Amino acid sequence: MNSEATKSLTDLTQESVHTSDDKDIGDIEATNKEVIVVKRGVSNIHYYYIPIDRVEGWDEHVVRLNITEQEVKDKYEKNLEPDPSKYYTKNQGYGNLDFQDSRGEIPKIAVIAKKGK
Repeated sequence: MNSEATKSLTDLTQESVHTSDDKDIGDIEATNKEVIVVKRGVSNIHYYYIPIDRVEGWDEHVVRLNITEQEVKDKYEKNLEPDPSKYYTKNQGYGNLDFQDSRGEIPKIAVIAKKGK
């Protein structure tokens, strides 16, 4: 296991995201201090705007959520590409975005043990 206890959300952009029922729902497309935006698909694209408190952690392979695939689809799916002025992406970086929280830190998530099969 990695010696880091947390991982910056900016380092996890483009990482795969799995639900609590171990379904791969896509990759992190963008993030800000409150939400990760997961993109699923190439031609039939879906975006999921998932609150950071729904992220369980990163197991050094995938980002894991504490909700099921059905909950993601029911509650967080939007037919809307993330606005680059409101989100960090690998291609744009921060820009003028106020990404830091009130303590001046970039949001981080826990590094967790890999789920066994």
